Amino acid sequence: MEEIQGSIATKDRKANKKYSLLYVDDEATNLRVFKSNFRKFYKVFTCTSPFEAIDLLKEEDIQVIITDQRMPDMTGTEFLEKILPDYPDVVKIILTGFTDIEAIKDGINRCGIYKYITKPWNFDEMKAVLERAMETYQQSIDSEEHVKELEDTNVELEKKVKERTEELNNINKRLIDSIRYAGLLQQSMLPNDRYLSRIFSDHFVLYRTKYLFSEEFVWTTSLNFRSEDYTVVAVIEFDGKGIVGALKTLIADSILNDLIQDRKIFHSGDIIKELTSELDAAGSKELQCGIKVSVALFDNNAQTLQFSAINQDMIIFDGKEMVVLEGETEDNIDDLMADRIEIQPDSTYYMFTNGYYNQENQDGVKFSQEKFEEMLKSVQNKSLEEQNKFLSQTIDDWIGEGGLTDDVSIIGFKL
Repeated sequence: MEEIQGSIATKDRKANKKYSLLYVDDEATNLRVFKSNFRKFYKVFTCTSPFEAIDLLKEEDIQVIITDQRMPDMTGTEFLEKILPDYPDVVKIILTGFTDIEAIKDGINRCGIYKYITKPWNFDEMKAVLERAMETYQQSIDSEEHVKELEDTNVELEKKVKERTEELNNINKRLIDSIRYAGLLQQSMLPNDRYLSRIFSDHFVLYRTKYLFSEEFVWTTSLNFRSEDYTVVAVIEFDGKGIVGALKTLIADSILNDLIQDRKIFHSGDIIKELTSELDAAGSKELQCGIKVSVALFDNNAQTLQFSAINQDMIIFDGKEMVVLEGETEDNIDDLMADRIEIQPDSTYYMFTNGYYNQENQDGVKFSQEKFEEMLKSVQNKSLEEQNKFLSQTIDDWIGEGGLTDDVSIIGFKL
């Protein structure tokens, strides 16, 4: 009876324990913002220099350390490497910009870094990371018990994975083949590299699907006939209808070719209105689903751009600053305008669905549009091929082993 009461008392102490964390950053404003956000959850200590932090660690029992990477006296990785021998069990988190990610990766094992967070961080992401960090710390203290629990959990997970795999293997083969064929049709619709190289001076397409088929696609064409010289790029996403959305992409591809190549409609807003009208007329009510769409129409003779969109944006970097062209809501589809924007030399254009910044990490936190735009800013000195690799690696690091939570479609290009 006394042993049971002692076990309950121990659990109660753990549940009521207020963990201590230390945040190191040379910018005092960042320290104040962080402390005001998290002092009600944790006992928060702050320092403006690594040397001050080293002295504080000798006096306080700290479970988690968060440090900025770029500091004048010592970098974050140098600080964490210095304290690692004396504080091996303290969970170490580092804040970094996108441009420093590779350096951080090189130092993860050397410095004992638990996780890096890209700036700017948001409250939900940081709160989720800190909660996991405190759990990790407690697990290291109660290692034997937790290791056994993890082993049991892994056995159960492996059993469930095996059962799920066997279940999937028993699905009707003809159905699987049909879905695979639909996916292959979609892949064949994507503009290939050779074609894109003919109409753009540089480009990339990042297209990744959660399943064998996708509800999204990227479409491009060029028309150069007599006095007409146009380049058109469209990005489309159908909402929440699974394979119905995939079928709609096949229909939309055909409609777009007809609108541009045959009917020669050269107004981005009219293209969207005609496209949605003809999609609604195609098939029964069961094939109806919402649509997000953006169309960029470049008049290469007049050197102007028209952009129209429903629930999608476009980003332009003109060499000096980032410009975001925002789409309209579906309520305004009948009144879509298309302002003519002068094309600036050597501008880079990005069109995309919201799939990239809707990806969730293992804590259930979305990547966010703010991070997506900040990331694009940070890679403007790279070639588009390098940007593509960077975007792919960044989202892989974000989602970890959890897999995509949404399809991803991005096209970046220079005229």
